[in-house]
Amino acid sequence: MNTPSAPTRTRRDRAALSLVLGLVLVLWSEPAFSLQRSVRARIANYEEAPVSLRHASVQLVQTYSNPSQFPLAALAEGEEVKIKRSRVRYMNRVNQQIPTYLLEGELELHNHTRKEVMALEITTIFLNAFRERISMDQDSLTQSLSPYETKTIRWSRALPHEGVFEVFFVVTAIRFSNGEVWAPTEELILLP
Repeated sequence: MNTPSAPTRTRRDRAALSLVLGLVLVLWSEPAFSLQRSVRARIANYEEAPVSLRHASVQLVQTYSNPSQFPLAALAEGEEVKIKRSRVRYMNRVNQQIPTYLLEGELELHNHTRKEVMALEITTIFLNAFRERISMDQDSLTQSLSPYETKTIRWSRALPHEGVFEVFFVVTAIRFSNGEVWAPTEELILLP
């Protein structure tokens, strides 16, 4: 019967230990990457809209709180006295505070008119993996767009629900520099 020598057994033990540690690391880190996925962005435009969306992109970004500084206090004869040194408290260590997630992206807008645009209302519809509506937001942006100008704007908002897989953008109101306001004659755009 062949008995493995001590150096061979040690190599096997190390390989097995490395494999187990690797699996533990993968299983431990899995929750941290559970929301790291792409989010699809789609746009829709009303036919008569004076400003149209040409392109939209969305990224899911994991963020952490900033470290906070707080003064240390010392007791001097029963009284609390503030001292000059301070300590940085990191809020993102394991089991202290969970990270938050943001949706960040860009919208490319084009003004089709001879009028200057002063503000826009953009409706964002959040959909789940089955293309069912989770929620809807309407944001007013004070963005100026010169006549026939194309502009890319950056935006950011908190993730409203962990199940967001798709984001749908529609321009739903426009205010021009002369005070005129455009809004669609129909209330809703049907989602494809």
